[in-house]
Amino acid sequence: MPREDYDIVVLGAGTGGYTAAIRASQLGAGVALVESREIGGTCLNRGCIPTKALIGSLEAMEKARKSEHFGFTAERVAPSLSGMMDRKRRIVSQTVQGVEKLLAGNGVRLIRGKGVLEPGRRVRVELPDGGEIRIRAKSILVATGSEPARPKMFPFDGRSVMTSDEALRLEDIPKSILIVGAGAIGVEFARIFDSLGAEVTLFEMLDQVLPGADARISQALSGFMRKRGIQIRTKTAVEKMEITADGMVAALAGGETVRAEKALVSTGRVPNSAGIGLETAGVETAGGFVVTDGDGRTCVPGVYAAGDVAGKWLLAYTAGREGARAVEHALGRPPSEAGDPVVPMTVFSDPEAAWVGLSEREASEKGMDVRVGRFFFAALGKASAIDETEGFAALVAEKASGRLVGGQVVGPHASDLIAEITLAVRLRLTARDVAATLHSHPTLAEAVMEAAHDAHGESIHKMRK
Repeated sequence: MPREDYDIVVLGAGTGGYTAAIRASQLGAGVALVESREIGGTCLNRGCIPTKALIGSLEAMEKARKSEHFGFTAERVAPSLSGMMDRKRRIVSQTVQGVEKLLAGNGVRLIRGKGVLEPGRRVRVELPDGGEIRIRAKSILVATGSEPARPKMFPFDGRSVMTSDEALRLEDIPKSILIVGAGAIGVEFARIFDSLGAEVTLFEMLDQVLPGADARISQALSGFMRKRGIQIRTKTAVEKMEITADGMVAALAGGETVRAEKALVSTGRVPNSAGIGLETAGVETAGGFVVTDGDGRTCVPGVYAAGDVAGKWLLAYTAGREGARAVEHALGRPPSEAGDPVVPMTVFSDPEAAWVGLSEREASEKGMDVRVGRFFFAALGKASAIDETEGFAALVAEKASGRLVGGQVVGPHASDLIAEITLAVRLRLTARDVAATLHSHPTLAEAVMEAAHDAHGESIHKMRK
């Protein structure tokens, strides 16, 4: 049986894994990357990239439907799901190929197979042809990711009752769909299916859409979604489902039943930690997630974990940061970014929503005296020019010092605009720092600048009460 030796062996080639492998190679390590499925993991193949490709198609379609408003004529504008899916597959394929070239260009040894930990910092790779490779490593990084949760009370068949994985492989637009879970994934798919023309009903057990978001964001987004025709039912539990001849029927707490052609369950994700030898190697887990410290270390010397399988954030961009930090520690290098990261949260709804740091309520609960600056896109020239005037930008500043502790954006390109606020919070800038920074005109980013001025009651383009 062949045996190979490396400085770093990474299990899993998702965002956390391939980022760590490339970073370790940059630092001069001999690196092997083991993956049994597609390079790029969930993000590139079943999450971030394919969903944004579909949303990109839908945004173009929606603009064309409003052609007369923009001064031109477009006839017979209708969705072609097969065409959108083909475009999605091309984009995913190009992105995956790009990562594969990066790995090869950085000298990372890519091994196709399932990696299983063994004692003594060894990995057994089960190859697709039935063979095996034994690998010995100075350090091992587990970055095997996660998959959609499949609660046992629901009869998942991948057709009538689906997870997000199956939803991205649909061949026909459903007439109606019931979505369980109004977190980021549920809200995003509600936006996708509504644009495709399906009748969408969104269920959430808790008292608001996006349970982790500030109430003002949730309220604004719920209003925009209802305006589009999406039905939202909060404080409502779906207790079970039954597949029928023409779709499915859901039983709600309290006895009510709801029928739809399809159901999408988006109630969270579970770690891919089973069957990879964690117990044999002595690695501690909690609820299936690998227990780690701030540097990604597990309880076993030389074994690290990063990304979804470690359970801290379950975001692609935090996974990349965690993977890089883990291999830096393993190789004895100081971390490229010390301390906990400032993590923005983004939802690709319509309009988009994003936030970072503390909301006004969270700051008050911490005993902070804050002021909030807010500016609405309806008063922004660029928003009017592109006919996307819904929503607002808000900044939360400590009253005494003016230091920014958080911010929110609901509106066009919120996923891009939150980056400026994240940088300001990370660098402990003040509202006046942002207000004094020249922003090109006309741009959507001016909403952030105006919100910074408004924190001191000095916004030029906002009517004072």
